[in-house]
Amino acid sequence: MTAKAKLILAAILAGFLFGAGWQVNGWRLDGQHAAELAQRDRQALVVAEQVMAIGRAANAAISTADAKAWKGLEDDKKELRRLRGCVADGTCGVRLIAKYVPADSGAVAPGAGSVGHDTLEIDPDVQRRVLDHREALGEDAAKIDYLQDYAAQCWRSTQPK
Repeated sequence: MTAKAKLILAAILAGFLFGAGWQVNGWRLDGQHAAELAQRDRQALVVAEQVMAIGRAANAAISTADAKAWKGLEDDKKELRRLRGCVADGTCGVRLIAKYVPADSGAVAPGAGSVGHDTLEIDPDVQRRVLDHREALGEDAAKIDYLQDYAAQCWRSTQPK
């Protein structure tokens, strides 16, 4: 074999070895890439499960707050129905308690300022309106309490344990 043929054969052999190394190295990198992707998939599944657990906990807390708020509203409405019936029957009523305040706010002898309180009866229509206002205020207070509980539960559900 001539030197030129040996050189060509050596170049072909080097090219073949280079190509084989390239191919083997590519396969190795593909395996590494697949392993990295599988690890990322497992991590993503763990995070997704954690997110779902947080969502379930938040939904349970919100359901509890809903039940508590609903029961409170129902109890308030039941009490207001009782009061409305009592006012309608005339067995109870809304009264206004007025405190006596002297006209001049100067020095008063001890014991002289305690003239007492006076109770005034209110018209039945006004009594009904007072109960309406009480109902509206109670509902608004319950809504505010509910929303505060809801916001607190949402915040707590996002915090790590």
